[in-house]
Parts: sequence; structure tokens; C-alpha cells
Amino acid sequence: MAASTYKPAMTLLRRDEGGYVNHPSDPGGATNFGITQAVYDSYRKRLGLKTRSVREIVEAEVESIYRTQYADKVRYDDLPAGVDYATLDAAVNSGVSRGAKWLQSSLGVSADGIVGPQTVTKAKGADPVKTVKAICGKRLAFVQSLKTWSVFGRGWGRRIAGVEANAVAMALSAGGMSTRGIAAVAKAESDVASANSKAQKAAAGSTAIPAVTSAGSAVGTDINAFTVAALCVVAAVLVVGVVYLIRKSSINRDRAEAYAAVAQETSHA
Repeated sequence: MAASTYKPAMTLLRRDEGGYVNHPSDPGGATNFGITQAVYDSYRKRLGLKTRSVREIVEAEVESIYRTQYADKVRYDDLPAGVDYATLDAAVNSGVSRGAKWLQSSLGVSADGIVGPQTVTKAKGADPVKTVKAICGKRLAFVQSLKTWSVFGRGWGRRIAGVEANAVAMALSAGGMSTRGIAAVAKAESDVASANSKAQKAAAGSTAIPAVTSAGSAVGTDINAFTVAALCVVAAVLVVGVVYLIRKSSINRDRAEAYAAVAQETSHA
């Protein structure tokens, strides 16, 4: 029997994946409804069918692939509410093995990429909210390390923030919390994330980076080569720090918006 979260989780996942895309910077190539051409080819070959463009995929195939190639492989129906959705979305977006490993490492079990009885048992005994946040944190760290972050990072950040907020709401609901309580928790999470985002943005803007040239620097013009080199190192470190703070600010802004959306939706439920 399918978990009660599966239908709303798939609604959210399908919304995030959208329709047909074939971005030149995406190593996955042509994708439709989040399903790559390679996955679609493998699916049709297993059924003894001729391969065709993923543009031509039909709804029944989409539903079958998501269930058999992703949900069943991460044992969606056996995982706690919220953890199931966070794991599934990660598996769809970054591969089943990675999604499973992020779940496993969040639980402190051997991360072999295969969700088995030990992983399920550990997941059922863990705090689902902490597990969801850990999965999303590991997932975000991974996508930030990719060369394509500069191209897709904004969308990835928003998607992961949305998954976290909605998965936390699912976990709280399954735990018996009222819609009013969930809205209050989401609002509090949004407020904290928003405050952190503003503080990080302010810190990035107030960081002074010394201007260094071959003729002089922020501390004067009569300097030797060693001083110039030292100032260049300081400047480089400060630039890295500013970039880090700006990225953190953006991430927390996305989280604030995602939790605010969940708070609003839940309060009107």
C-alpha cells in the first residue's frame, strides 16, 4: 500500500521537474517530466519496446518509471513521512544511489546506496525533521560542488529549500501536529532563515577588500613586493569570504521563502 505522502510528494516533484528540456549545460541531456532520455530508453528496452524520443513519453510511462525506478528503489513506502519525499526527490534529481547515500549518512548507517532493512529501521527510530534537514543539507553541499552550479544553482537552491520545508511539514503532520502548529513552526523557521540571510548579506557588504596594484595598495604607495604579495593573499581570502557569505545569504533567503509558503498554505488548509 502506497504511503499517504506519495501523491502530494509527486505533485511537488512534478511541479519542480516541469516538462521537456534539453539544456546544453545539463549532462543528463534531453529530459521530460524529470525523466532523462537514457532512463526512458532503458525502460522501453526492458519492456521489449522500440526506443523513441523522451518527448513522446506518455503519462502512464511517467508514473510507472517514477514508481518502479525511483520510489520502490528507495523503499518510499517504508520510510517515515517527509523522509520519504526528501529521499525520493534527491534520488530523482541526483540519482537513486546518491539519494540513498544521503539518507544513510544522515542516519549514521553504512552508506552503500542501497536502502535495506537496517536503513529503514534506523529511519523509523530517528527524528524525521532532523533527518530531512540533514538529507537536504548534504544534497545542497553536493550540488554546490558541481561545475554547473553557476548555471543551475539558483533553481537547485530553491528546489531543495522547498523540499525541506514541505518534507518537514509532512513529518510534523504524520506526528500528529495540527495544521495551526505546523504553520507556526514553518513561520518560526522562515523568520530565523530570513534573519540569518540579512545578517550574512550585511556581513558580506561590510567586508573591506584592499585594493592592490603594482604601484600601490590600500595602505600606501611605498611598499615592497612582499607586502604586495601579502595584501594579495589577504584580498583573495576576503573575496572567498564574501562569496561564501553571499551564497549562504541566498540559501537562507530561499529557505525563508519556502517555509513562509508552507506556513501560508498550511494556515489556509
